[in-house]
Order: sequence, then structure tokens, then C-alpha cells
Amino acid sequence: MLLSVITQNPIVLPALIGAGIALFSGIVILLVFRFFRVEENPLQKTLEDVLPGVNCGGCGYSGCAAYAAALASGEEPKTTLCTAGGQDTATAVAEVMGVEAGTVVPLVANVFCQGTTENTTKRFDYTGTPHCASAAGLFAGPNSCTFGCLGFGDCVAVCEFNALYLENGIAHVNHNNCTACGKCVDACPKHLIHMIPKHELATNVTCSNHWPAKVVRKACKVGCIACGRCVRVCPVQAIKIEDNLAVIDQEICIHCGECVKVCPTNAIRQGLLEGPEAS
Repeated sequence: MLLSVITQNPIVLPALIGAGIALFSGIVILLVFRFFRVEENPLQKTLEDVLPGVNCGGCGYSGCAAYAAALASGEEPKTTLCTAGGQDTATAVAEVMGVEAGTVVPLVANVFCQGTTENTTKRFDYTGTPHCASAAGLFAGPNSCTFGCLGFGDCVAVCEFNALYLENGIAHVNHNNCTACGKCVDACPKHLIHMIPKHELATNVTCSNHWPAKVVRKACKVGCIACGRCVRVCPVQAIKIEDNLAVIDQEICIHCGECVKVCPTNAIRQGLLEGPEAS
């Protein structure tokens, strides 16, 4: 009877074959799940619940789950790597791990350039692809300062936390939103973005130009001219001149502000927080 139905209806046989394949595939999937499943580590799950879940990559891992797995397996001993969570998260992670909480120095991205449209000029009109990486390959870009920000926003495009924005021709960081994931650092072809300690009194030379003073003066109104005044007034010797540029050692700097007072070009800034949501 069944054979007669199959031979008389051409649709039945393909349907039976499909059903058989589906049944066989289901059995195979169940067997694979049964014998090859990986048991979840309870410690890893607890750590994932403690971590902020933003998956920014600031810890050096692909996301919070990867960092939790490394901690739970003992592969990663450091409990202070979560840049987004800061000290509170580090303390919570240490408590879960049963170890002493380490001290977290919060970091934040900072653009070391003040080459706005008011402070610089154009050497030529750029009509190529509106990306920093592309523009940098054409005579270091159209701006008068060949070391400065190109202002096309490659860093803005990779930031997932609305921490970077363009204003007056250059990139700025809203430090309240920054998680220190480092993606903007990698995106900048001029290497103008660096991670520095996040505190309101941060003092930094917001310039990256290494040309001699005469050339810098022509390129940017607020460029560092390596005059050395900041070096001479620093009470803790936290500043030195490297390749025609003043550099401040953030670990030594006491943020007294003396260097800010004597800088003739206003290349040194004190006070880190900026942006629409800064307070």
C-alpha cells in the first residue's frame, strides 16, 4: 500500500528522503552536543557578571568574556586590566578571584595636536578620499603642519563610545566617554593620539611637531618651538626636549602649572577634561 502511494505520487518520495535526512542530522547534532560540549566554568560566569560588558578591548582581549576566561583559567594574573570599569571593577574582580586588589591608574585618549583651522593653514586643496590614512600618503596631507591632525575622522569612525568628535578641523576627545580601548590610537596615521593618566590636572604638550622653531612658527600658531623655558622652570625635572619637542613625563609631573605659565606659544595645556559632556 505504502509502495503504491509512493509510486503514484512523485512528491512523497522526496518528502520522505528529506525527513530522513533531517532526522539523521538532528541525531548527529544531539550526539555532538552530548559528547563534545564544553562545560562552562562557574568562575568565568561570575567574572563576566562583574565585568562591565562593554567589550571595548581595552584589556587587551577581544571582549569581557575572553578576559574572564583568561582570568578563570589562570592564564591572566592581572585583575586591573579593565580600562572601562576602572578601580571599582578591578576591586570586584579581585574579590571574586580571592586576591588583593591592585591599584588602577585610569587612562584616557588624548589628541596631541592643536592645529585647528584658526591655528594652521592649507598648503593645497585635497580632493582625494576623505580619510586620514589616504590623505597622509599625499605629502603628509594638505595642512601647513605636516605633523598635525588631518581632521577627516578616522579615529571618530572606529570609536564605539562616542568619545571622539571633529571640531575646527581636528579631532577632540570627550574624556568622560573614553574607555581607553586604544582603537583610535591605532587608527591615527600620524600617531597623534596617546593614552595618558585621566585626571583633571593633567599637563601635556599638545603638539607633535618635530621641525625647528622657525618652521613650526610658520606652520602653526600654537606649536612647540622647543625653547626650553618649560624645562628650566619645572621644579621636578619632569620635562625634557626630545627631537625639537618638549615632552612631559606624566609619572613625575606634579601639575604645578609653572610650565603652562611660561610657554610662549601656549603649546602646553593644563586640565584634561573637554568635550560636550565634560564638567
